[in-house]
Amino acid sequence: MMPRLPKFLLLTLVFTAAVTAATAAQSRPLTGTVQDPSDAFVVGAAVELLSSDKTAVAKTTTDSSGAFRLDRMPRGDYTLHIHADGFGEVQMPVSLGDKPLPGIHIVLAVFAANESITVQTEESATKVGTDPGENQSANTVDRDALDRIPIFDQDYITTLSRFLDDNAIGTNGVTLVVNGVEANGPGVTPSAVREVKINQNPYSALFSRPGRARLEITTKGGTPQFHGSLNFLFRDSIFDAQNAFAKTKPSEQRRFYEGSLTGPLGNGKKTTFLLSMERNEDDQQATVFAHLLQGDIHQNVPSPTRYFFGSGRVFHTFANNDQFWISYSYEHETRSSQGVGGYVLSEAGSNARSQEHEINVSYLHVFSPRWLNQLRFLVGYNDNTTASLNANPQLVVSGAFTGGGAQADNKRTEAHFDGTDIVSYANGKHELKFGIDVPDISRRGADDYANRAGTYTFESLAKFQAMQPSSYLVQAGQGRVVFLEKIFAGFFEDSIRVRPNFSLSLGMRYYWQNFFHDVPTNFAPRISFAYAPSTNSKAVIRGGAGMFYDRSGARPIADLLHFNGVNLLRYIVANPTFPVSPGSLVGLPASVVVLDPLAKLPRTVQYSFGLERQLTKKSTLSATYVGSRGVHLFRSVDANAPLFGSTSRPNQNLGQERTIQPEGFQRSNSLELTFRGKVSKFFSGQAQYTLNSTRNNTSGISFFPANSYAPNQEWARSDNDRRHKFDLLGSAKPTKFFSVGLALSIYSGKPVDVTTGGDDNFDGIVNDRPPGYPRNSLHGPGQVNLDLNLAHDFVFAKTKLAKAKGEAPTLSVALNSFNVLNHRNDVTYSGIYGSGDFGRGVQALPPRRMQIDVEFKF
Repeated sequence: MMPRLPKFLLLTLVFTAAVTAATAAQSRPLTGTVQDPSDAFVVGAAVELLSSDKTAVAKTTTDSSGAFRLDRMPRGDYTLHIHADGFGEVQMPVSLGDKPLPGIHIVLAVFAANESITVQTEESATKVGTDPGENQSANTVDRDALDRIPIFDQDYITTLSRFLDDNAIGTNGVTLVVNGVEANGPGVTPSAVREVKINQNPYSALFSRPGRARLEITTKGGTPQFHGSLNFLFRDSIFDAQNAFAKTKPSEQRRFYEGSLTGPLGNGKKTTFLLSMERNEDDQQATVFAHLLQGDIHQNVPSPTRYFFGSGRVFHTFANNDQFWISYSYEHETRSSQGVGGYVLSEAGSNARSQEHEINVSYLHVFSPRWLNQLRFLVGYNDNTTASLNANPQLVVSGAFTGGGAQADNKRTEAHFDGTDIVSYANGKHELKFGIDVPDISRRGADDYANRAGTYTFESLAKFQAMQPSSYLVQAGQGRVVFLEKIFAGFFEDSIRVRPNFSLSLGMRYYWQNFFHDVPTNFAPRISFAYAPSTNSKAVIRGGAGMFYDRSGARPIADLLHFNGVNLLRYIVANPTFPVSPGSLVGLPASVVVLDPLAKLPRTVQYSFGLERQLTKKSTLSATYVGSRGVHLFRSVDANAPLFGSTSRPNQNLGQERTIQPEGFQRSNSLELTFRGKVSKFFSGQAQYTLNSTRNNTSGISFFPANSYAPNQEWARSDNDRRHKFDLLGSAKPTKFFSVGLALSIYSGKPVDVTTGGDDNFDGIVNDRPPGYPRNSLHGPGQVNLDLNLAHDFVFAKTKLAKAKGEAPTLSVALNSFNVLNHRNDVTYSGIYGSGDFGRGVQALPPRRMQIDVEFKF
């Protein structure tokens, strides 16, 4: 029998229960997530709930997934105040009533306070988590790291591209994602870039390509105070090593001027601006290593480049926290003696000029704490002109030299519109995103005046001496076409926090491009998950799969319109006399380009499974298997090629019939090992090793098989197949006087195709192979490259507090050395069987080069 409770104790328990129930009925939890405009989670953001008199009722900070929670908040009207370094503040009215308030979704505008601010702390950026975008196999470089690692000519895109997968990149090249939206370029100069990421959320339905085919850039915004950066870069060949193929060291110099300025526009803090400008003067030289009848030639050929870019942006934040910005940018570049180097003589070069005007507009509208809409579009115009240095016929002698003229004259213009509209909805465990993406609606002009004097191909130097070309190609007729290219996509994605230790992302993307009308089938499903065995687990299991479509690009469409048998006439002559007389072309059938009537957009299915492990508080290690299968990939075949043993084409009324087919196939398997974080208190960085095997039967939309009647015999190593690939980026501060940055790359070689150098089957394509040599059977050169950066900061701080906050004016002086070991990295092997250079390099990457960087930040 239970003893009786004292009356006092009984009354106390009853009173406590009543008070607890009343309090629970009058209190509510307040939850939400905080992100930046690129959908990255803002970690460590300060969250305050303010009463009507602006007194803080409760405070917290966002966790590694950008989430916050305030428990047991009394009913009433409040102001939610969100603040994070590098972002604009947000104040939002919140009413807590009888019903639970759904999770609040907040997007902070980017207002960088200084050059070294990052979205995440070093610790949170290297912490395993179950959010779809927190995969530790990603590669992230923030502003501070960009200032510390060696970056040649401030070209951070090329520097970070080492972590991309060449076999995953589509026909149009690397996909750039700027502030969460696909774009043609970053739209700002290097100092206005805040962060660069690769492979973040690889299966997101918002983007057309997988993670290792896209490069995500977050740019700076305006600031309510004036801040800026001025950069000067200088390089002179007097401090460099000599090129492996040069007899004498070329006289080269590079001067680079760049800067950005941001601050308030007017008296308030709601309107700000960002100006950025870049001027590039590169007096470089190309090294020619060729074989002529009179002997070998080693020559340095000046090929200077001049580049200018200017951009201006205006930002405004409205009273309801809507965010708007508009920008204008202008770009101009001239390049001389392009294409020269290796076997290509100076006379066969060309000059190029390009310019572009672009207007970008972005508007983020906050419908409610749960509903957001981000609209971004651009309109632009660009033109690109290429002019041969002389109008002589081009002479291509396989394995020896290319001379005469470049025969590459063309002009391309484009007036284009790109746009994306993304609607976001957050409620409880779900975060929905859906919208439309218009990667390109453009009016394109293509003027093709190449090969007006023709190109002669000789099988060897001996055949050239005897004036016995194996083929001759010449074009005549109407070289100008104008067409409209239209590309459209729609997408839907739901990121679900099923449990605190398990997240799931489901998405679908739809593709459409004119000229390719398999509309009902262009759906691309995406799925990814992340699971931790327990809430506080140091290990996360992550996986996913998705389908990705490619698009053709503008050049093949122009070819279809040019070479239709009426506009631009292309003639291919096998075993011609030299020189070919114009009269001999009368009555010769022209070649055409046609599209396979069953053509559809190429598609690739990628899937992955991996394990991520927290090693220390500030470091992680991940191991990920990635597989992919590409089907209906583009390739070209000659449907009217001469049959085996014949010198004439089956259809005598037609020349070459290039048919663009979606019949290629690719299979890839790789293992990625990625380390991110701090090795010690002095050194931090990221290292990645990839073991890869990729095989296919096509090299792209312009690829022809050696035998057009047996294209599947091309199944072999991919052109970009590297079995081993190791990259390291990192920085250290061994003393307070200087910092050290390094970039190390160790690659095995890509394969090289072995050819005879002649047109043995008389189809007008010089890609025939000797017996016993399948495609890409020669192992190419590997590469070893080590770059170093040694820097010192001169800080002009008035107070210790200003120095600690990173707000003091700073002058940084850095000495960079690229290819420190001066290792000879051949990039081109001769695959011409029987050539004296067969299996040897004929071109190499630059030797050791020195570079001085001076940067002033305030």
